[in-house]
Amino acid sequence: MEEPLLGGNTHEQVVRVGSTVRRPTGSWTPGVHALLSHLEQAGFSGAPCIHGVDEEGREILDYIDGEVVHPHHRHLIESDQALAQVAATIRRFHDAVSGFGAGERFAWSDRGGDPSGATEILCHNDLAPWNLIHTLDGRWVFIDWDLAAPGRRSWDLSFALLSLVPLMPDDAPDDRRVAERLAVFVDAYGVADVPADVLTVAVERCEREAELIFLLGEAREPPYDRLLREGHGEIWSSAATYIAARATTWQPALRLR
Repeated sequence: MEEPLLGGNTHEQVVRVGSTVRRPTGSWTPGVHALLSHLEQAGFSGAPCIHGVDEEGREILDYIDGEVVHPHHRHLIESDQALAQVAATIRRFHDAVSGFGAGERFAWSDRGGDPSGATEILCHNDLAPWNLIHTLDGRWVFIDWDLAAPGRRSWDLSFALLSLVPLMPDDAPDDRRVAERLAVFVDAYGVADVPADVLTVAVERCEREAELIFLLGEAREPPYDRLLREGHGEIWSSAATYIAARATTWQPALRLR
């Protein structure tokens, strides 16, 4: 029996079949499968395992039993301890993926990719609460890897800061608390390895999200047409302005030792 899985903004036709998830494939699928296999072999437990493709051409992944943080369980990442655990999980991913090697041998999605053309690291590109599960055994697992693509470390980290600290104007706490949360995140990730431009790149990411929604939404390409109607383009555009104005206030927190 197939059970539709709901809750994401950009992924549709995702179903659960027993202990597995079935998802549509695309040109990015061979690279994503190679990436997930590499992460499993590297001992990284923060991603689902891949089990090939079914008879309908859908990829088969482990169903991760637990609570998806967004939208109903955001309290799970409100404590500094939980944020530090998630940041450490992201660091383990970045360490594990460093051995993946030549990502250019695969085609990757351009929907979340770094437009700079950098190939510093293979990014998840959507490290956010809607892709984060707190499992029954206490792990943090990121799902929805189909936006993975090469890019800057700051490109991947900036999205995590946007959504997990968070920095978005409708969700961000006061400046003092944002600074505290930034310090918690960078300490857990490793201060020396957080790029100094990560807040500037966070503004870039907001601008890029808005650009995609306006461009593809106006072209009536799903699901961006729905995101445009729901006002997500304006949300990301406003976030870019807000974060650019606050960045100098928050920046010192990134250099705490």
